[in-house]
Amino acid sequence: MKKTKLLQKTIKGLVEISFKDGKIVESQVVKSIKLLKSQSTPQAIISLSEYLKELKRIERKHTMYLETSFLLTTSQLLKAKKIVEKKARGERSRTIRITKVITNINPEILGGFKLRVGDEVWDETILSKINQVKEAIMSSESRIQN
Repeated sequence: MKKTKLLQKTIKGLVEISFKDGKIVESQVVKSIKLLKSQSTPQAIISLSEYLKELKRIERKHTMYLETSFLLTTSQLLKAKKIVEKKARGERSRTIRITKVITNINPEILGGFKLRVGDEVWDETILSKINQVKEAIMSSESRIQN
């Protein structure tokens, strides 16, 4: 079985009503799953798979993943969240509301931060800067040798 345009449109609508202010509405998700399960088995499998994929994609848009070399305070996290929301508002016509913040402490990055919201990644770590300098030196050495 393959996805039809009607199925894609239906799933898109179900996903839209499954979110309110960037948060998943559990009762709506349950209703949507029941509706999709009522189809024939092969179609239900495809429908549920696509629905869950879209739910995860939209949830990632509202989730900020922040990796640092040390633990951040709550006020630092709130400030980072506000900055990201403001930046997203400036770049898009619609406001992106961050509803979930996931942090990770990674001492290997040495300092700075790595931030991801949806498909966008900002890598401002010292490790990435060191690697950029290393690559620049290696590429200039290879040009000199050639």
